[in-house]
Amino acid sequence: MAMSCAEMKCLRESMGLTTKWLARRWNVSEFSVQRWERNRPLPNELEQDLQKLKTMFDLEVDQAAQTTTGSLIVPRTDAESPAGLPSAWHRAVAQQAAQRSGVHIIYRDSE
Repeated sequence: MAMSCAEMKCLRESMGLTTKWLARRWNVSEFSVQRWERNRPLPNELEQDLQKLKTMFDLEVDQAAQTTTGSLIVPRTDAESPAGLPSAWHRAVAQQAAQRSGVHIIYRDSE
């Protein structure tokens, strides 16, 4: 069953992704991404990519929750962010991992 507009937006937000970031990734206008979240079905290949991102996200959360002791270090800005993903992605991963494991989250520049 195809992802609803609301499911798409919730999924995007839960991973710390912006409409602007997805638009760049998918090589479409930001307006197109916003329209898919409002009232248009997301094309199948883009839905598959969003699901792939969710799988990556969940794997990162699992890895961080299982292997981190002490503190999780997150980037404060996109310029500090590794792997071409926005800093909000890494903070969302850390928040979920911290919920599971009880570790603290700190910014990279406050080590």
